Amino acid sequence: MLKNMVTPLNDGVKNTWGFAQLLEHIDIGILVLDLDKETIDYCNAAFYEMIQDESLCRSYVSLQQLFLADSAEKDCQDRVSHVACRMSYRGRLFGFSVYQAATRYRCIFISDITEKSRLESIAQAVNLMDNIGFIFSGIRHEIGNPLNSLKMALSVLKQNADSASPDMLREYVERGLTEIGRIEYLLKALKTFSFYESVELKDLDLIEFMEKFISLVERDFHAYGIRIRTEIPLALPRVKVDERALHQVLLNLFSNAADALTGVARAEIRIKAEAKNRLVWLSVRDNGCGISPEQFQQLFQPFNTGKPNGNGLGLVITRKLLALMKSDISISSDLGQGTEAVVRLPITQC
Repeated sequence: MLKNMVTPLNDGVKNTWGFAQLLEHIDIGILVLDLDKETIDYCNAAFYEMIQDESLCRSYVSLQQLFLADSAEKDCQDRVSHVACRMSYRGRLFGFSVYQAATRYRCIFISDITEKSRLESIAQAVNLMDNIGFIFSGIRHEIGNPLNSLKMALSVLKQNADSASPDMLREYVERGLTEIGRIEYLLKALKTFSFYESVELKDLDLIEFMEKFISLVERDFHAYGIRIRTEIPLALPRVKVDERALHQVLLNLFSNAADALTGVARAEIRIKAEAKNRLVWLSVRDNGCGISPEQFQQLFQPFNTGKPNGNGLGLVITRKLLALMKSDISISSDLGQGTEAVVRLPITQC
């Protein structure tokens, strides 16, 4: 039978848990493994209830493989105090953290996050619908220009099919291919709105990415009287991100900025980028209404919003997408003066 009390955690130091009874009544699963003796040192009732597999809960080898296999390499290399992970088991999704307690012990704290993950997916779907108007409006306007240019080039070639010189043919064919490339990028932007739980990290030229992104949204923003200004150095290093996810992140930030600029004279959004501390700091700053101190305290809480028609999900999903890309976000705001969101993206390692 599994022990109800934890044995000493350090050589020569007695460290029994006097609050084992309390641990039996909390809703977080707790497991303690003794790596030296290869035994299960402690397991509370919540752990049993979550796993619902008695044979697994009594097998040190199975538990070690399930919870420590993926974290062992990172734990040894980085000497971190804990490793946060997630796993799927018997149709449920679990989040857990592995803590090193002395040299020989590993403490695993586990919780069932199946419902949380489901609600996040719903939130992502709602947020998608909030922002989809921007992208489709931009595509509707922007796709007309390359199509008209392509149509003109083909018309000229048709009219001069018998007399066109090789140089003329080459010029108009290249022009047509360039416009087709622009259309292809616009269509790829639609992939931003696919539902996905994982990201595909690739090297990205942020300068080129921002040029294309701004070309998609600036027409709508100009129509609302919002000016977009950029300060992006040409020597900016490449970043390692998922292009679709970054596109969604920026749409969320631009959407928030647009809402904050409603009714503001000389409304403006400034985009600035700089390389610092092995990261590219990308800031989106508006001169809008700002955020109240009360609202700021709950900025990343789901369904918390100060917008009349908002859902409070945009920043939650933004932070989640950035976390998947090993990136983060910070926000500062002065009420009545504006808000700045700073996204930090990892630079591609040479």
